[in-house]
Parts: sequence; C-alpha cells; structure tokens
Amino acid sequence: MEKCNCIVVFNIDKDKILFCKRVKNPYKGLYNFVGGKIEAAENSINAAYRELQEETGILRSDISLHRLMDITYYYQNFVLELFVGKLQHDIKLIKEINPILWLPLTEDFTDKSRFAGEQNIAHIVNMALKYPLAQNASEILNSSSLCIGVDGCKGGWIAAVYDHGDLRIEKYNVIDAIIKRYPLFEDFLIDMVIGLPSNEAHIRPDTFARSLIPGRTSTIFAVPSRQAVYKNSEAEQIEANKKVLGKGLSKQTVAIISKIRELDSFLNSKSQYKNVIKESHPEVCFARLNGNVLMTKKTQFDGMNERIDILKKYIPELDGSIILTKAKELKCNADDIVDAICLAVTANLNYECKGEMIPAEPMIDDNGLIMHMVIPADKNE
Repeated sequence: MEKCNCIVVFNIDKDKILFCKRVKNPYKGLYNFVGGKIEAAENSINAAYRELQEETGILRSDISLHRLMDITYYYQNFVLELFVGKLQHDIKLIKEINPILWLPLTEDFTDKSRFAGEQNIAHIVNMALKYPLAQNASEILNSSSLCIGVDGCKGGWIAAVYDHGDLRIEKYNVIDAIIKRYPLFEDFLIDMVIGLPSNEAHIRPDTFARSLIPGRTSTIFAVPSRQAVYKNSEAEQIEANKKVLGKGLSKQTVAIISKIRELDSFLNSKSQYKNVIKESHPEVCFARLNGNVLMTKKTQFDGMNERIDILKKYIPELDGSIILTKAKELKCNADDIVDAICLAVTANLNYECKGEMIPAEPMIDDNGLIMHMVIPADKNE
C-alpha cells in the first residue's frame, strides 16, 4: 500500500495547531495538516520528521513526535499515518510550497468549505488533544551528535547508533567493523570490560557500580585478570586468575572472556580509540535514568516494558514492537537491543555533560587503559 503522513503540530501553549493551505489538488485551497509521501523502505518516524522539516523548517530538536494513529483506506490501497507533537519553544516557520499558519482551537474543524479530509480533521484534532504531551523536554536527547551504545550478543555485537536524532539498531561480528562504519563519533559506550587488573592492588569500578544497585549486584560479573584473559582454555584461565587475584572465575565471566579479549586487543592496537571508547553498565544506567534501582529482570515481559518506558522519556518514538521485530531480524535477544539503546542514551547525556565517571579517581591498568565506567548523573542530586 502507498503510505503518506500527516503531522498535528501544537504550539508551545497547546492552544493553536499548524496548518498548511493547499495550493494543489487534492483539497486545493483548503486547510490541511502538514505532511507528505513516505518513501519506499523509509522509517515512518524519520519520514514524519523529514516532511515536517521540509515543509515548515521545524527540526527534531524543536519537537518530539508521537505516533497517534493510522487510517487505512482499503479501496484506495492507501495508509495515512498520523503523528502529534508540541513545540518545545517558539520558532520562525519556513514554508516549502504551501502557505503555513497557526489556527486556534476555537476553529470549526468540521467546516468542509475550509478544511480538507471529509471532516476527518475534527476527529484527528480531538484525538490529538487527548494524547499526553506533558513530556519533559529537558529529558529528550540532543539531536546534534552521533553517539553509540554497544552490547555483546550471540555471534557479535549490537550497536544502537543515535545519529543526529535518528536511532539505528545494527549487528556486527566484530568491534573493528563498528569503527570502520563509524570512525567518528561524539561518544561511544560499551557494556564490556575495559581495563584489566594484573594484580590484587588494581581496583576496578565494579565495587562502586555494585553499591549503586543494591539487590541487583549479581548483574555485575567479577572481572578476570589480564593474565587469565589471554589464556586459551577455561582451565588455564581459572588457574591464571587464582594465581594473580587469588580466586577462580564464574561461568558467566568465562563465557565473555573472548569478548573481553577482543575489545582489549582492539583498544591496545588502535591508540586513537584508547580511553575514547568507554565502559558502562546498563543496569547501573537504568537505575540512574529511573531514579531508583530496577528490581525487575530485563528478560521478562514486565522488566522489558519497564526499561522501554524509561528509554521513551529520552527517545519518545521508541516502541516495543519495533525492538522485538529488530531482535528477530538480527537474531539476537530483545534485551541486548534495549541495553545497547540504554548506553546510547547515556553516551548522549555524557556528551551533553550530564554523565558521571565512577570512580571519580580511577586507576589505570598496565596497558594504560582507565578503569572506570560512565553512567548518567544522579537525578536525585
């Protein structure tokens, strides 16, 4: 089916709606919402932002759009996608072809002599008015940067790329492939160990991180020694760790040693990314983004939805069904995607000076890697 969109744009006081006056058919001379055709394979939300910018000059940084409804015209083989949003501040409008103007909510939107859409506009306006647009604009991510969040998954890595307001979810076999695709970025966080202890005197950020999520400390695995990471067999790894740190290794830690080694080798061979790509931890980040520790498990339905709801405060167009579809497409777990998005959000906040490093005075490992984590700043302070 052919797809088009219309965008209901409220002013900052939510007492006016932006309309264009059609200069061509259909509905020549009548008022209609701004919008246009969705290109083949174009993401719906991206198409809405694109059309809005082209027709009015309104940017992603000026407004947060939300999916309102879809109207399917089966006989015409046509789908109309409707979005709604409220300006965060006053802006100067820039028209494309159709004249654009603000009309007050006191207008009679059922007037067929002035408004397009066979009186659909009145219904759409009523639905848009009911949509909760009390979004805290200060939480919406800045769309002027490229920030990346990465989480390990079966067979590789999941990257959430927040590129100037456009969120992309991608899978890569190796870290090097992500960097080849995105050699330049504002911030890059990864849920994997950076900085390896070579003796018992080396202090990593894990103890600090665990103190921030009481009741969920088991989600932060013990980190192996550098000597253990570069052993080949599990038995050799455990033996090396006992010798250096005086303790064995859990099954969870052993399972990710190959990824720890890959990242450590990459950072030590690519000096331009050393201490530029930084470590983080999704559960600690979610606790900070939420203001409280999340006691639900991300692998369960309630836990997944709770985390998505938190992320939607920062990326309003995020949708659970999209994440599930993407997980199936990429053959990964949905929680891998959610964790990667969480780190992309944290990376964006950190770039905007809304992040924090733990510990405040980190140690450096034998290869010059800073042993710290980047997390969101404390919302309660």
